[in-house]
Amino acid sequence: MGYLSQIKSGGKQYIYLTEYCGSQTYSTKKEQRVFGFGEARKALLQMKRWRRRYEKEFPNELIELGYTFEDLSQWIKTLETGITPKGRSFDVNIKKRAVN
Repeated sequence: MGYLSQIKSGGKQYIYLTEYCGSQTYSTKKEQRVFGFGEARKALLQMKRWRRRYEKEFPNELIELGYTFEDLSQWIKTLETGITPKGRSFDVNIKKRAVN
């Protein structure tokens, strides 16, 4: 199955779902990004919305790839805690809005 990865670009952090695929023809890459969640803070908010409305809003593309509600919950936990399911650090910089 897949795991979350991140790319930093232009001062923003983008979250992707990445799958290990071994060696690819004409490439030395051993993983492939299969879904882009977008900028980190927005990705977390979107994932939480999907969790609340899983049956109606979870992307069919992810369902077709075999991902479930449990996977979604784990991705949210990873982004909130900064720790992957295997205990590795996933340093995500999600700034919360100040409440007046």
